[in-house]
Order: sequence, then structure tokens, then C-alpha cells
Amino acid sequence: MSCTKNTSTAKYRVAFRTVGCRVNQCETTEMQAALAKHGFCLVDWNQPADVRVINTCAVTARSEHDCRRQIRQAKRMDPHCLVVATGCYAQVNAQALSEMPEVDLVLGNIDKYRLPAFLASKLDGRPYKGSKETCVASFPERPQFESEEFARVPGHTRAFLKIQTGCNSRCSYCIVPQARGPARSMPRSEVIRRVRLLTDSGYREIVLAGIDLGSWGKDSGEGTLGDLIRDLLESTQVERLRLSSIEPLEVTEDLLSVLESGGERVAHHFHVPLQSGADSVLIRMNRPYRAETYLAVVKTIAARFPDAAIGADVIVGFPGETDEEFAETIAVVAESPLTYLHVFAYSDRPGTLAAAMQPKIPPAVVHERSERLRQLAERKKAEFRTRLLGSVQKALILEETRPGGPYIALTGNYLPVVIPAVDKDVYVNRFAWVRLDSELPDRRLSGTIIRLE
Repeated sequence: MSCTKNTSTAKYRVAFRTVGCRVNQCETTEMQAALAKHGFCLVDWNQPADVRVINTCAVTARSEHDCRRQIRQAKRMDPHCLVVATGCYAQVNAQALSEMPEVDLVLGNIDKYRLPAFLASKLDGRPYKGSKETCVASFPERPQFESEEFARVPGHTRAFLKIQTGCNSRCSYCIVPQARGPARSMPRSEVIRRVRLLTDSGYREIVLAGIDLGSWGKDSGEGTLGDLIRDLLESTQVERLRLSSIEPLEVTEDLLSVLESGGERVAHHFHVPLQSGADSVLIRMNRPYRAETYLAVVKTIAARFPDAAIGADVIVGFPGETDEEFAETIAVVAESPLTYLHVFAYSDRPGTLAAAMQPKIPPAVVHERSERLRQLAERKKAEFRTRLLGSVQKALILEETRPGGPYIALTGNYLPVVIPAVDKDVYVNRFAWVRLDSELPDRRLSGTIIRLE
């Protein structure tokens, strides 16, 4: 974290907490960069702070519960601090947050980019003057892509870059279109410039993130995600690109060909949401594919990239989900080459079509089904780790677990690897070719450095 001296705002310490997706993490970095430019002092969450900002999530009831818990914790840590709630929960339910006694300022997803101005107007002494304030603008029909330039990502060896936000799909369970507005893309020239900036700043892996990443360019007519990645590989020196979640129908032949041509400069890691393996549930969800199509997509990925990590999101307990429909999901996951799962218990999102659907599935049934699915996912993850033992993978060294002592690295196919320090050199933020030797009790892999780059 950093402080800029000799400015009127430098005396104010600001700490951030992020709940939710990669895009939220990117936007926290953007807000931090904006505050740093205006002279504020950025501090870690566990340090004393004058302002605490919680960048919230609304994708599930559990995430909203976590946001409220973080807000209450913020005020306990610093009773006299100014607490700001921003992000998706703030956008879709500002009233709930403004009614919390701990919250001083609520900012929606567009308004978060004016955070420095809001803080400057409120930080006129301690205890802080003024009443609660809420500013949540509605999205225009054709909003501009909003972002803040940054060259550093505090606390991370890898850089996360938001190149797309918003969503034009209307999945019946999803509140994201309300929280994020219409789909919009960062201009191609700006993506290239930002990737160059991050690469010049020393980042060797850049994760491209978006709410609907695979739709990049559709709103602007600047081409496809495949076209963009081709340009990035040709026009920048980025050493490794990684993609966040891609919808099944957006995994095109052109995209796979571009990723294949990138060799080791593209991480062999695909996250392709499934949500359900039952066609009848997919129809009620208003998802635009069927289980057979999904299986074809992930099997094609596995054939083209045999060592790839392939993950999925699955919602358990969607309204009306029968035992037979859940069994279909189990069967699809079992047949698929998926290597990990994110399992979500369905929760009503106010204003969505699914919220009115009946019957609701009892919590005990949802829990039992979720456990069964997680057990299957754990078996598939273990099979993936076992299959790769003995192979040599290119891994980015992320951090030391303790001074002088083993390092944690991340392979292109998303496996954390513990590697020993073999001399006194600092390895963090270097690529290494690592042999995967064995599995540790905590299910991470241990490895040996074959060659450093």
C-alpha cells in the first residue's frame, strides 16, 4: 500500500475489502488508483484506517450476508471511521445498506468512480460531519465503459484487468443485469495500451476479466475476443494471458485456435459455466444451450488442451428442481472433463423471474445435493492432480510462505504448487518450469524447479 505526502488528503488512511468476482477485484484496484492520484494514503485492511470501503456483491443471498458482516467488522475495527458501501449490492438495494447504522456513504457501480470527490467533501474533520449519503445512478440505455487506469495491483503478483462489464442476457435467476447494466467493452486500443502498461510495470501474468467476457467487442463492433487476444499476442510483450469465465456458446473455433497458437503465453485454464445438467432446468433458467451442447464444448477444449483446467459453476436447488433433474446434473458432470466446480445454492434475487417460481426446494435438500456434487467435484479435482504428477509445468511464483522458505507458484492450468527455496535468490514474480512431484496433505502439490526464466 502507498501514501502520497504533502497533500491535503495524505493524512487520511483508506482500507478496502472486496466481496465477489474478479471484476469487483479489478474495480477495487481502480478505486485505489484513483485515491492514490488524489493523495490519499492506502493501507491494508488490518491496519488502522480513517475510511473503510467495502466493494459489495449481490449475486447470492450469502454474498450479501458476507457484505453486511464485513461492514459491521469495519466499524468495530475503527469506530470513528467513515464506512463506504459500493458495488453491486449498493446498486440493487441501496436502502438496505443505508439503513445499516455502520454505513455512512452508499455509492452505486457508476458512482464508485467519483469516490475521491465524495471523500474529499466528507473528510472535513473528525468526528466526521454530515448525515448519511446515498448516490446510486441508474444506467443509461447505452452507457460508456467506465474504468480507471492503474499500473500496480496492491497485494498481487498477477494483474487483473477488466476489459468488459455488464450483460445483455436475461437468465431468470440472475441479478447481474440490474447491478451492472448493459454489456459494454473497453476499446481495443485501450486494452492493448493497458496491457502494455501493466507489462512495463513488471506484471508477467495478466488476467482478462469481464462480467460476460466472451461478448467483448459485440457492443462496439470492434471484433471478437479472439481478435483481441490475437492482437495482444502480436502487439504486446505480455508473457502469459489468462481468461476469466467464458459462456459455453462463446467458446468458438476461432477463439480456441487463437489460444492454441499462443502456446505457453496463454494459460490452459477455462471456466465455462454449466449451471445445470438438466435441459428442463436450463430452459427455466433461460440459458441458451442444452446439456449436450455444453458437453461438446468442454470435450472439445479437453481434446485441444489435454492438460487444461476446466471449471464450471453449478446452481443447486433451482425452483422446481426434481431428484431426476439433479441426477441429470450429476451425470453430466461425471461424464464431462471438468476438473473443478463452484457449487452455489440457489437463492431468490428480488426482481428476477426465478424469484416468483415455485416450488422452492427445502434447504436440507439443497444442502444434501450440494454435498453430493462437491464430493464428485473433489474426486474429479483429485484425478486431475494425479494425472499431472510427474509432468513439468510452467508456473508463476507468487509469494514466499515465510522468509526463506518454500514458495507458492501457480501453473497455467491453475494448480498451486509448493516449491522449496534452493538458494538465497528471490524468486517471486518469476516463471519457472516445475516438475510436479507429489500431493501434500492439504491437497496442494509439491514440486521441484527444473529451470527458472
